[in-house]
Amino acid sequence: MKNIKSIDPISLETKELHKILLSSIAPRPIAFASTIDSNGNVNLSPFSYFNVFSSNPPILIFSPSRRVRDNTTKHTLENAMETKEVVINVVNFPIVEQMSKSSVEYEKGVNEFIETGLTQVKSLLVKPPRVLESPISFECKVQDIISLGESGGAGQLIIAKVVQIHIDKKFIDNKGDIDSEKLDLVARMGGDWYTRTTKESMFKIPKP
Repeated sequence: MKNIKSIDPISLETKELHKILLSSIAPRPIAFASTIDSNGNVNLSPFSYFNVFSSNPPILIFSPSRRVRDNTTKHTLENAMETKEVVINVVNFPIVEQMSKSSVEYEKGVNEFIETGLTQVKSLLVKPPRVLESPISFECKVQDIISLGESGGAGQLIIAKVVQIHIDKKFIDNKGDIDSEKLDLVARMGGDWYTRTTKESMFKIPKP
């Protein structure tokens, strides 16, 4: 078809394939992951290779991929491998700037909570702290880590079992449900683009 550009992914450099995939598979929710290493150093980083994959047991999966540039691994992955714990904080519009700032490649041992001005709160069942400003946080135990490859750009799936949930009460409606209109969640698009789930951008379709 004349109007369709067909591409063999093997023919592309990883960085070009990366751009196509992330611009096409969107919007993606953001896992704002707080971890801690074996020496007690706290790390906080965002990942948009993320979603919920099971309710029973409650499983969240996110992927700190190997860097395309130099094939190095990220501190979040290293910490999760060491301590087997993570807190996944939800990102809404009021904290999007701090979330973005935390994605800077700081030296190991630098606490992104301090760099971004976000507030650490002690978790109940795991060692990594949660983000006070996040509307919802999930304390998790790392159940498994699956490597999808050893080259730059390869995903490293962290399978995390939720063991505790924290919800800011102002986001709960009078029925006891989470109020999606109030959450104002942020999602990742391609390049520098993000989107937010405002009331105007949302719509309902009754289940058939």
